[in-house]
Amino acid sequence: MQRMTIVLTAVVGWLAWAGNLRAQDTNAPRTNLEAFEAQTGTVIVKGSALIGTIQGQTGTVSVRCKESRAPGSGRKEHGITVELKEGNHAVDVTTMDYEELDTFLNGLDSLGKASHAVTSLPDFDVLYTTGGGLRVDVYTSNKRSGAVQVAVQSSRINRARVLLTADQLARFENLVQQAKSKLDLLRENK
Repeated sequence: MQRMTIVLTAVVGWLAWAGNLRAQDTNAPRTNLEAFEAQTGTVIVKGSALIGTIQGQTGTVSVRCKESRAPGSGRKEHGITVELKEGNHAVDVTTMDYEELDTFLNGLDSLGKASHAVTSLPDFDVLYTTGGGLRVDVYTSNKRSGAVQVAVQSSRINRARVLLTADQLARFENLVQQAKSKLDLLRENK
């Protein structure tokens, strides 16, 4: 009986420890910009500019460009944040590094062209997920009508999900392009 108690205590302790590691992993920085801003023992200056906001069907999607720098070392990181506000929930923020923006813009362009022609089957789901966990998804929302829906979803705090129309997806792509252009200017004027 005593041996069973020791084994059970060890298993429970190990599960608690492993669960704590998993919780820490989900909060770990997923992008270079997040890791840069999470530095300790140094001064970090963070600047941002709101590029624009889209009022979707179930909430809002905002795009900001960001520049963070460490004055002591002169090191800088650039990127954007996509802020999702769904209903009465808190804003969910996903960060994307500058280096990922071209690929993301190409992905958004492909998503904007998604239609029933992408597969010979009646339903489809075409998606792009960023390194920071932002997911943009174009899919058939109603199997009977074949209507196409767009969702922008965070994998962060409350997993906010905002539904957009195809026109709003094009506007979102345009906001990301504007943010990249603004960051291009900042990077040229180092």
